[in-house]
Amino acid sequence: MEEAPKNKVAQVLHSLTPNRIAFRRKMAHEIEKIQKKFNDVVKDMSGLNLKPHIVVVEKRKLVLVLESDILGREDDKKEIINLLRQPNRNQNVSLVAIVGIGGLGKTTLAQLVYNDGEVQNLFEKHMWVCVSETFEVKTILKKMLESLIKNKIDDTLSLDNLQNMFRDNLTGKRYLLVLDDIWNESYEKWAQLRTYLMCGAQGSKILATTRSTLVARTMGISVPYVLNGLIPEESWSLLKKITFGNDTKRVNNTIESICKKIAVKCRGVPLSIRSLGGILQSKSEEREWIDVLQGDFWKLCEDKDSILPVLKLSYQNLSPQQRQCFAYCSLYPKDWVIRKDSLIQMWMAQGYLECSIEDQFMEDVGNQFVNIFLMKSLFQDAKMNQYGEIDNFKMHDLMHDLATQVAGSDCCYLDNKEIRCIGRPLHVSVEFEAFCLLESLDAMSCTLSEEDVLSTKDVSKLFNLRHLELHGWICRDKTQSVGFGKLSLQQHGAMIFSKWLSPLTNITEIYLNSCRGFEYLPPLERLPFLKSLELASLNELKYIYYEEPILKESFFPSLESLQFGGCKELRGWRKMGDDFDDINSSYQIILPQFPCLSKLTIIGAKNFPQNWLQTSTSLENLDITYLSNQDFQENEMWLKADLNCLPSLQKIRFGYCCHLNALPDWICNISSLQHIEITCCIELALLPEGMSRLTKL
Repeated sequence: MEEAPKNKVAQVLHSLTPNRIAFRRKMAHEIEKIQKKFNDVVKDMSGLNLKPHIVVVEKRKLVLVLESDILGREDDKKEIINLLRQPNRNQNVSLVAIVGIGGLGKTTLAQLVYNDGEVQNLFEKHMWVCVSETFEVKTILKKMLESLIKNKIDDTLSLDNLQNMFRDNLTGKRYLLVLDDIWNESYEKWAQLRTYLMCGAQGSKILATTRSTLVARTMGISVPYVLNGLIPEESWSLLKKITFGNDTKRVNNTIESICKKIAVKCRGVPLSIRSLGGILQSKSEEREWIDVLQGDFWKLCEDKDSILPVLKLSYQNLSPQQRQCFAYCSLYPKDWVIRKDSLIQMWMAQGYLECSIEDQFMEDVGNQFVNIFLMKSLFQDAKMNQYGEIDNFKMHDLMHDLATQVAGSDCCYLDNKEIRCIGRPLHVSVEFEAFCLLESLDAMSCTLSEEDVLSTKDVSKLFNLRHLELHGWICRDKTQSVGFGKLSLQQHGAMIFSKWLSPLTNITEIYLNSCRGFEYLPPLERLPFLKSLELASLNELKYIYYEEPILKESFFPSLESLQFGGCKELRGWRKMGDDFDDINSSYQIILPQFPCLSKLTIIGAKNFPQNWLQTSTSLENLDITYLSNQDFQENEMWLKADLNCLPSLQKIRFGYCCHLNALPDWICNISSLQHIEITCCIELALLPEGMSRLTKL
């Protein structure tokens, strides 16, 4: 190849000029330059031994609920804002209630009002709390404070302490509080909460949403704002938008006539319309549309005065795999912000994601399922991350009811009010206070995400645990006064450190994130079904123990995916019983091969354990993220000399390595390499000279 331009990565234009004509001229010039560089690359393909390859990817339309999709609520929004503007008569704080059946859009309307610029300026303080079925004054007050100060509140604070904090933050301030989805019909409970809310300045407002006029009356609201359904024209417009998008060619007169009748049958309920729209997206035959119009579920809707039969149709249109995944979501509490990656990992741990296409990953299948659930409105309120990817979402409470209904006794949520676990559920979601109820369970998933003290004895009793996920936990034995301060070998009493995880023989996935006290991890290599191990932001972690003798046939026999990131002190493996200060340490030992490891993800690793890749001959995918030039130089020496390194590796990805200016030379030694993916490596300018050796690329 010739010099400079042909090997350089094109610079991306970020700046915009206010002069549109000049901007267009400049953009046209930039496009011409980029086009020329692409042409130069095409000319040099033969020199790099690259072959043109056309990939056809069929993408399904992902319909997310945006404010622009919300139809027919502008007048309702103005009415509610007018009510919030009205002066209070006899007291500083007054209430407004939105009443309507489930799925009508009460929460959506409240969000439109809450986020309105005029409303934001009308009040000094703003709070949003989802109340749902359980009406506990202390819990609601805690959620108000967390919404107010944008920070976590200690669970151990007394009601008096919470009250004092609340008054310190709100006394003399004009505030807006939204209490979403209230079910409480007890005047005594409401009166108790109300006493804490009267400290605001004149003009403070509480906006409540509820399905029941009785609930509104309990709160002292004699004339609530009753939300009606969309008119037929708005219903048809929304259904057409969800079903067809911009593809108006499919809308002939017959289809339009059927579609309008379906819209009318939805009684103006937006969730019902969206749910059916998600189903009709995949229907192309007129007969299929007529089947929906004439379905038996409409009669059930009338008999039960509920849209749940319509929503269940979305569930019935899912594949068996997708039904399992949807029912599993009943483990989350209502109004929970569901993290996409975490949910997909849990689906994987349960074996719900099977790949039907060669070279497809389970994560890809999980992402497809999430997209389908969003299209069918089984999920909603999707939020994107900084890279434009789906980060999290929620379930409408009616969809949560549906998931709970179809899950039956397989899934169970335990909170601090439960006395015992009923039946023998397969999956359990548990609050910390109810952790003691898990001792008798046969099988479960466990996700814990509060900063508290977790007893290793409690965890070791869960013999059939398959998925363990810990966020921000301090881990030590709370049965002792000292316990495992840093999970080192400072054993006390009868506790044996090496047995903390060893009884969990059915576990398939371990995810440890931002946990304090993990300086050393217990042996994991003999867990027979462990498929995924993810270590993230364990800032104190130095070693992972192994036990002797090291048996080749039982060394991580099932591990397929390994990820670690932010573990800045991690040095490698240690033999149980070693003296940590001994310079002749065992962490230099060459361990047996990982027999099944196919995917390794390295995120920001500063001290990469050298022998990890030397024992990864089955590795097919390597993902390297947030590494600098210096990091590559420090970690590549042992790969440089090995011309047969990573014999099974097919794909390598470099992502967000912002200061990487050249790809490492060692990739040219990977003769099996077929794909190289480069994402957001903005200073990358050079490719290795030996690229022509990669005959399969």
